[in-house]
Amino acid sequence: MNTQLIADAVRNSRGLDEATVWDRLFAFWFRRLVYTQIWEDPEADLAALRLPVGSTIVTISSGGCNALSYLTARPAQVYAVDLNEAHLSLLNLKLAGLRGFSSYAEFWQFFGEAASLSNTGLYLERLRPLLDAETRAYWDKCNVLGRPRHAYFTDGFYRHGMLGRFIGLAHLLAKLARIDLAALLNGKADAPERIQAQDRLHRLFHSPLARLITATPALLFSLGIPPQQRALLGADAPLNEVLHERLLRLINGHPNATNYFAWQALHRSYPGPGDACLPPYLQRSQFERMRDGAGLIIPVHANLRQFLEGLPAREVDAVVLLDSQDWMASEEIRALWNAIDRTGSEDVRVIFRTAGKESPLENQELASLRQIWRRDEERSAAGFARDRSGIYGGFHCYERR
Repeated sequence: MNTQLIADAVRNSRGLDEATVWDRLFAFWFRRLVYTQIWEDPEADLAALRLPVGSTIVTISSGGCNALSYLTARPAQVYAVDLNEAHLSLLNLKLAGLRGFSSYAEFWQFFGEAASLSNTGLYLERLRPLLDAETRAYWDKCNVLGRPRHAYFTDGFYRHGMLGRFIGLAHLLAKLARIDLAALLNGKADAPERIQAQDRLHRLFHSPLARLITATPALLFSLGIPPQQRALLGADAPLNEVLHERLLRLINGHPNATNYFAWQALHRSYPGPGDACLPPYLQRSQFERMRDGAGLIIPVHANLRQFLEGLPAREVDAVVLLDSQDWMASEEIRALWNAIDRTGSEDVRVIFRTAGKESPLENQELASLRQIWRRDEERSAAGFARDRSGIYGGFHCYERR
């Protein structure tokens, strides 16, 4: 079921006749755990949405970080929808942690630090009994060496997943290129060691090796970039140069003392417990709200459009599409927005990111959608500026006309 849903999504991105071998390979690849952390800033999302208390939110789940973080807005419910069972299994594990752990310290040790040998005991004694059969089977499953997936939390969870391993490869290349990642993360902007690190980073991204890696679609699958999105990301510029520009925005655009995305990119971990440099759901001050609101999170394994079509009319106040439309053909986007139109309340707002700068709704072939929806230029610009992850080309906020 999991593989079929993802295969259908890839087919909808081009049509059966246009789907390439790379598309089919990506569908197979993407059924794995790709993201151990979601790469959209939930604080930018909530600032753009400005939701009243008691709102109903529909979001693509990914790793579940943002679905949980939206509880800070005191919603009535949050539907976390995803095609990928591995990502939903991660969300379900976090929900079990909120129900089963007795303190913030335990929750932080397991999901924040995520690198303690004693987490095996916490999983077996506190989390596993609370999991449904499918989620339990996912985390209990062993690899070829006989190591269960829940052991990821004993040696650095954020080093796992397809993206975590890809970042690990990037760290190895950085080491070979003598790039001081600690200087990029902690150094002052005008410090000689940081300037030197950025110069070496520039040379690495403009090397023949970087051009080779970015020219091979399969090597970017671990970034969660399907072939269709890869074309949008590159646009008219070489992909290695685009990725270099996005990385610089990630590490230079906001103070790294409060930018946990930079920490994940350069250190594959969070700096420590507390509130200053963590996603909201992991912050100490939000722990009780997370525990109290965990029952408001509803994980759903489904195609997002089909899920929306099954909801009552005027049910939803906010829809968060992440970057999913970069996968889609125009007709699938049209069908998705028709479902949002039917399901959304009068004041519904929709936000999403794009690999490129332009919103797909601004294309001529989707002009009919602009008779119903308008892009809020001010909120879109503010969302883009506020998003600490810095890896997307565009942030878009839409509302009804």
